[in-house]
Amino acid sequence: MLPLNMSEENKTLEVLWSVKQVATYLGFNTGTIYQWISEKRMLDPTKIIHLGSRVRIPRSEVERLAGIVKGKLEASA
Repeated sequence: MLPLNMSEENKTLEVLWSVKQVATYLGFNTGTIYQWISEKRMLDPTKIIHLGSRVRIPRSEVERLAGIVKGKLEASA
């Protein structure tokens, strides 16, 4: 039996990334990612998952952020 908010087509779990993985993928320092999280900038605060002192970020949010970062870099070039 599926939870009420889960449809038959949407049975997959989203991959969660650590702050270090996000920083490496985007080419930033982990401190920058933590700053964005604390300031509720760039990353959607409703998507950030806090597990005790650990933070996880869904892959879809990382991909969205990568598009923004790439767009800003291209605009400044």
